[in-house]
Amino acid sequence: MAKGKQTGTSASAELLAEDEYREYVVIMHQNATPVAIAVMGGTAVIDEGVILTEIGDSVSLSGAQARGQVNIIGNNGTVTYQTGLVSVRLNGYLT
Repeated sequence: MAKGKQTGTSASAELLAEDEYREYVVIMHQNATPVAIAVMGGTAVIDEGVILTEIGDSVSLSGAQARGQVNIIGNNGTVTYQTGLVSVRLNGYLT
């Protein structure tokens, strides 16, 4: 499992390199600047693909999409990511 944080720029940039063993990725938006995400090694383009606009917006990737290269774009847009299965406990129950 790995986790990290990255701030986007005005050009498409690699968030996660391709990894044939990775099965899950969760990416969460951290600030007010929108971020676009491209999966499977595609070039991230502003206002295309998966777009995270609100603080706390997230996307979960699994299988082939999680194993491929993940790129982001968003001038000063910040995301955090975690690989591996993520579970949350609410009131003592696993969700």
